[in-house]
Amino acid sequence: MTAIDPTGNQADERPPPPDGPAGRLHLVVERRDSMRWLTFTAIGGLIIAAVLAAIGGFPLDNPMPTHSFGLVEPTCGLTRGSTAIARGDFATAWRYNPAAFLVMGLGAAFVIRAIVGWTMHRWVNLHGRPGKYAYLVGAAAFVALWVYQQTNADFIINSRI
Repeated sequence: MTAIDPTGNQADERPPPPDGPAGRLHLVVERRDSMRWLTFTAIGGLIIAAVLAAIGGFPLDNPMPTHSFGLVEPTCGLTRGSTAIARGDFATAWRYNPAAFLVMGLGAAFVIRAIVGWTMHRWVNLHGRPGKYAYLVGAAAFVALWVYQQTNADFIINSRI
């Protein structure tokens, strides 16, 4: 059963879940897009990925200073990985940066969310905050990605799409 909150949005009558170790995050269907910046960022990012896939990648080489001594960052290869996904070359995308799948997947989900929101005039918004364990899991995933990226440092530094 739903009710209308003071802002005119439909709200679930149940109270939000209590904060747990992972925090409190919940999806709410509303009449406005409270995550508009993320909607336009996702649409812009997917358009850029499609353009880069069509023209053959980023035309300028912009290496990090750490590449001169063989160190790559966790985000190295993310643009090339996303471009490879847009081309359908998933193995190369994984080799450039596995996080490209997360970025492209979230981007696609937000574009679908935007299409549904614009057509149905209802927006699925995420409210809440992550807890301390969510930050620890995020930090561990970041370190794991960095270690993985170092195993592919030579490929990432020296290859081009």
